[in-house]
Amino acid sequence: MTTTDKPRQRIASEYTSSAVKTGELMPESPTKSKTHAFSFGDPEPVLGSQISDYLGIFSDTNGLWYLPPVSLAGLAKTMYANGTHASVLEFKQNQLLASFKDNPMISRKEIRLAFKDFEVFDNAYFLAIRNHLGGINRYVRLPAVNVRVGTDSNFFLLNSDGSFQEYYGTEIIHLNGGDIRQSIYGVPTYFSGIHSILLGEAATLFRRKYYLNGAHSGYILVTFDLDDEKAEDIEQAITQSKGPGNHRSLYMNMESTISGKPGYTKDRVQLIPVGDFGNRDEYDKIKEVTQQDILNMHRVPAGLASIMANNAAGHGDLKNVREVYYDCETIPKQAIWQELNERLPARAKIGFNEPRWLTVQNEGA
Repeated sequence: MTTTDKPRQRIASEYTSSAVKTGELMPESPTKSKTHAFSFGDPEPVLGSQISDYLGIFSDTNGLWYLPPVSLAGLAKTMYANGTHASVLEFKQNQLLASFKDNPMISRKEIRLAFKDFEVFDNAYFLAIRNHLGGINRYVRLPAVNVRVGTDSNFFLLNSDGSFQEYYGTEIIHLNGGDIRQSIYGVPTYFSGIHSILLGEAATLFRRKYYLNGAHSGYILVTFDLDDEKAEDIEQAITQSKGPGNHRSLYMNMESTISGKPGYTKDRVQLIPVGDFGNRDEYDKIKEVTQQDILNMHRVPAGLASIMANNAAGHGDLKNVREVYYDCETIPKQAIWQELNERLPARAKIGFNEPRWLTVQNEGA
């Protein structure tokens, strides 16, 4: 025994003797707890592909083209991740398509796809199709998700098999929505709201898993001190009831005894619900908030986006809302597309008609 152990032993003996004198009991040695806790389910990242990380502009490892600052494939996936986001993108595309003037060199199909590219990726590309004499017959849209800006005033179209096609810069017209951090690729304005888009998707997926898991309904039916014959009758009645198996339920017949002694139960039949709808309001609140965030970042009024009003007043006069939206959003977006006219030949200039409702108003005046 070391010298340092003696004081500890003396203190312990003193404590014991004093406790006996005063009638206090020594603290019992702690017993092993019967309570157990466990966790399940690995954490799932909200952004599996980290599409919201701004990477900057760098050339690819081959040195032929610049990599986009954000994942274009990730931006495309967000369109299918949230119904409100996809609907608003379609609405903004249709606003341009409704007033687009027929163009002899750009078909409506090509411009429709280009409108969608620009709304999703903030980039649109047109390839000049030339005749044998070198003149331009028409322009076709190249899918923005697969186009890369080259490092030598050229462009590349990436194929699914890993190959690519190179085009001279004079053959491609690139509509770039712009980004304050670089000038090679456009970055959509809704990029700042991707977290809201994915949060809305996560809430929907959580609710689906909640229902598919069967936790939303079901019960535990407990009876006490029934003989086997009566318990089997109850079990058979539950099994043959309407819709068996639709919800996960459990029937138990138990003896009301505790440690071999007669116990006490308030009710001989107990129905214990398993499902809990308490979280439903949280789901609805998340969906409501994320939906409003998406509409705000796209600057689209809820009434024009076919969102049902939550109050009796509704969304107001939609005709006035439509006119304000046209002046504040559609006309500026048309001006962006008309920037292409600097490179388009005279007969391929992009133009837009006045909307039908505005034409009727002018004629009436």
